[in-house]
Amino acid sequence: MKTLVTGASGFLGRNLLELLGDDAVALVRTPLEMKVPQVKGTPLEPDAWLSEAKGVKVLVHSAGMVHHSRKHSEEMVRFNIDSSLAMVRAAKALDARLVLVSTSGTVGCFEHATIEADEHSLYAEALVGRWPYYLSKIRAEEQSRKLARQLGVEMTVVRPPVLLGPGDTLGRSTTNVARVLNGRLPFIPAGGIAFTDVRDVAQALANLSKKATWRDTYHLPGTALSLRTFFERVGEVAGIPVVQPDVPTFVVKGLAALGSRVPIKKLPDPVVLEMSMCHWGFKTLWSHEELDYRPRGHRQTLSDTVAWLRATQARH
Repeated sequence: MKTLVTGASGFLGRNLLELLGDDAVALVRTPLEMKVPQVKGTPLEPDAWLSEAKGVKVLVHSAGMVHHSRKHSEEMVRFNIDSSLAMVRAAKALDARLVLVSTSGTVGCFEHATIEADEHSLYAEALVGRWPYYLSKIRAEEQSRKLARQLGVEMTVVRPPVLLGPGDTLGRSTTNVARVLNGRLPFIPAGGIAFTDVRDVAQALANLSKKATWRDTYHLPGTALSLRTFFERVGEVAGIPVVQPDVPTFVVKGLAALGSRVPIKKLPDPVVLEMSMCHWGFKTLWSHEELDYRPRGHRQTLSDTVAWLRATQARH
């Protein structure tokens, strides 16, 4: 059963292609240096490549634009929504099923650290709707589900948290680990972070692609930590003392508000600062059993991430 993967050159896409092996087909803009069948094209224009994807029975749409800022976010919002809708139509044309890879942030963002969202939870739009990336993912989920019902396409949404591990060649997911390694962590806000290993998410997706029946939604939780604990754990595995001070929420809130009016050099984008005051918690009701999702220990993930980043920096 052939599975076509969008976002094939990305962090998750490459790991998934390796696990799918002979069952994989990669949708690419430029050829990959991987021994896998490749179809040239983009998720936005499936009509241009559908004839080359005959025999594909599962589409995994893992392509997406991630930009945590309100500046110049229009292209990202359009891509994340329009590409998801286009992939629903592609699934209909191929008589295939669709896996829409989303994010835990659509439901799992809270003001307190003691709350977790499961697969039945409502969208956290009241909190994350002010951030273009998460709002685009909520709209992509909502509109894709509606279109899939109209067209009779079997579809599921998979929500992982931040992905860590080796192989983040684009440097998007491992930014917070790199901050510690590069000495670019100015201070530590009072919020939290949720993350898991990209290799374990890829394995769960590979298992999902082979299942005869799907549920509506799957969560792939890993580890949730306060930002203080997270950065200290990174420091532990990297052998770097984390001595940056904690900064009260009211100070971070003030910096975010100021940064929204006047750019502040050496500080993260105001959206990133706003996110850093929140907590990210979610769980699964069935992914462990149904997808054999077994996330490895978070210290191992952090250690492998640090080792890979250091090896990559050494080569460059």
